[in-house]
Amino acid sequence: MNTKNVTITDVAREAGLSIATVSRVINHARNVDPESEKIIRMAMQKLGYVPAVKKLKFSVMALIVPSLENHFFSSVVEGVMRQANQTGRHVALYSANGSAEQEARCLVQASSLGVSSLLFCPLSDTSSRVLENLFPPDFPLLIVYRRDYLKGASHIYYNNVEGGYLAAKYLLRGNHRHIAFFASFWQRPTESVEKMIDYLDQPNRGSYSSLDRLEGYRRALREFSLPLDPSLICMTGYDFSSGYATANQFLSRLRDFDAVICCNDAVAAGVLQALDEQHIAVPQQVSILGYDDSFLSEIARPSLSSIHQDPHMLGEKAFRQLEDIIAGKRCKDTVLQPSLKIRSSSRMRELP
Repeated sequence: MNTKNVTITDVAREAGLSIATVSRVINHARNVDPESEKIIRMAMQKLGYVPAVKKLKFSVMALIVPSLENHFFSSVVEGVMRQANQTGRHVALYSANGSAEQEARCLVQASSLGVSSLLFCPLSDTSSRVLENLFPPDFPLLIVYRRDYLKGASHIYYNNVEGGYLAAKYLLRGNHRHIAFFASFWQRPTESVEKMIDYLDQPNRGSYSSLDRLEGYRRALREFSLPLDPSLICMTGYDFSSGYATANQFLSRLRDFDAVICCNDAVAAGVLQALDEQHIAVPQQVSILGYDDSFLSEIARPSLSSIHQDPHMLGEKAFRQLEDIIAGKRCKDTVLQPSLKIRSSSRMRELP
């Protein structure tokens, strides 16, 4: 169906509800059954329906991030806004709050507002179809912090495969041989670790930064002729409480490990807390590596070894790259390289 010709009647027919109910949802009325609203929102998303609203009369760049509570992405926002303030560019900021459904709503809202360009930091691969339905192929768009997310679009991202590889190789060179990997997700691609490992060979793996890091971990293991052990891999979230809970679950079933790689520093801090409560000494018994090299890596005790990324620089570069796209320039993907920052949470192990 041509999304430009989709009407409120089409949405009502798809949802199996009345036009009046659809209208109340579109106009954010309070007297709407939550289940009906969910069905209508899904129908709108499926059909690519965009409510007719008053469009902006001036140029606005939209910026959509997974969460403003996440330090990395709030720092990306700061980098973008720093450049926007210098150039006078108006930016409309949206947060998906860690939800794929909210992310889709953010895209619909940005389209309805009539934004003239988009910086999009997707939290998973599920919104790519919504994106394609809402914006034409020539719309000024940049995908931030994901690779190979949308065919034909420009991307800017850190090399997450290299980051996972750097972390694992450093620990392997330090004589660690039982390295746990805590993969963080906003929305898990699957509920099974075994299926997640299979996902490493899928073409859309780059939609998930943790899967690219897991691939780097796998490559380092291969260099040392070590197998990928599913029992050492866990799926978790992106905050302290997720790291803490996942570490306790992990410790309840397995104690034969000598290092943990986490996909951000907040998770690593939660792991540190869980290990401390279990009287497992870091780094004497277990080495811990975080990711992002955020302020948490310096204030944690012991301080966290971490993979360094600069989110402020990423935000600034993303803004400038999108400005080039707006100006009609052809932009290749920009790939930034991470580095390893060694602190007190890791050390070389003595061979038995």
